[in-house]
Amino acid sequence: MAKKGSIKRVFPGGNTAKGFFSYYDNIIGTDATRLFIIKGGPGVGKSSFMKKIAQEMVDKGYDVEFHQCSSDNGSLDGVVIPELKIGMIDGTAPHVVDPKHPGGIDEILNFGEFWNEEGMRKNRDQIVEITGKLGKLYKRVYRFIAAAKSLRDDMEVIYKEALDKGKFNLALTKFKAEVTAGVPHMQKEGKTRHLFGSAYAPGGIVDYYETVVETMEKVIYINSSYVEGTSKILEEVVDEAVKKGLFVEVYHEPMVETNIETILIPELKVAITASKKYRHKNMKVFDVDSFMDKDILAENEDKLKEDQALIDELLTKGLANILVAKKEHDILETCYIPNMNFKEIDKFREAMIERIMKYEKELEE
Repeated sequence: MAKKGSIKRVFPGGNTAKGFFSYYDNIIGTDATRLFIIKGGPGVGKSSFMKKIAQEMVDKGYDVEFHQCSSDNGSLDGVVIPELKIGMIDGTAPHVVDPKHPGGIDEILNFGEFWNEEGMRKNRDQIVEITGKLGKLYKRVYRFIAAAKSLRDDMEVIYKEALDKGKFNLALTKFKAEVTAGVPHMQKEGKTRHLFGSAYAPGGIVDYYETVVETMEKVIYINSSYVEGTSKILEEVVDEAVKKGLFVEVYHEPMVETNIETILIPELKVAITASKKYRHKNMKVFDVDSFMDKDILAENEDKLKEDQALIDELLTKGLANILVAKKEHDILETCYIPNMNFKEIDKFREAMIERIMKYEKELEE
C-alpha cells in the first residue's frame, strides 16, 4: 500500500482592513494540467466534494494542499495536487473566479445541475434576505479590522521612530547574505507564490503553520513588535532569493494583505517567520526588538498599551461578527441542502477521481 501523502493548509483569501482580498491567482500556476472551477450556492456540497477527492488522493500517496476558507475555516475554497498540477476551486462569491483559459486549462463544474430548481424557487425570499444580511455583516467586520489597523498604525509610528536604522540595515544586509549564501546568481529570475499564512476567521485568528513552516528543515524566527519592519526584512530576502533564481512561497498577514509574515524557500529548506508559534522552536532568531531605543519605548509605553488593548477589543468584535456571519451562512445552506441530489454528486465525484487518475497516466507517459 502506498504511503499516505501529506496535507498542507493555507488561505488563498482573507478578511482584511480593505475588505475581502484574494490571492486566488496563486492557487495554481499557468502550467496547470487542469483547473476545475466549481460554481453553485452555499450548501451544495462544493467543500465536501473537494475534501473527499483530496483525501482520496492523500490515501493514494499524493501530497495535497487544502486551501481553507477564511469565512469558515472548517471549509475549503480549493484543493491542489501539486505533483499532478491539478487544482479545484470554489468560484462563487465572494471569490468569483472565471475561466482564463477555457478548455485549455480551466473547466467549469456547475453544481446547479444537481439541485431541484422548483424547490430552490420556494426559498427565494429567504435566500435574498440572508444574502443581504451577510453583505452588511461583512462590511461591519471590515470596519472593525480597519479601525484596528488605524490604531496599529499609531503603534508602528512609535516603533519606526524607536528603531536604530543603521544597526537594523547592517543586520539585514548580513542576514540576507547568510540566508542565500552559496547560491549563485542564475540567468533566469526565480518566482514567487503569494497566499495568506493566517486569517481572521470564525475560529479566531487562525493559522495552520505546522503544515507549512514545519515542512522545512530550518526555521528562523523574527522577533519583532514592528510589523512593517518584519515585512521589510522578508521582502528583501524574497528579492535576494528571486534574483538568485530561487522559488519563494510568500505568506501574508491578515490585517494588511501586502505585509509578509512568513516565507519559505523550499530549495534551501528554510522557513523564516514572525509567527509566535516559533518563538521557541527555531534554529536562529533575527531580533528586531533589540534594535529599538528603550527610552523612546518607555516614553510611549502607556500609548502602546492603550493602542494594543483597543486593537484586541476591536479584533474581538470583528471576529465575533465573522462568527455571526458564519451562523447566518449555515442558515442559508439549509435553503439549498434539502434541494440537492447528493447521490448524483457522489457519482460525479467518482467520475472526477477517474479523470484525475487518467491525467496521472498521461503525465507518466
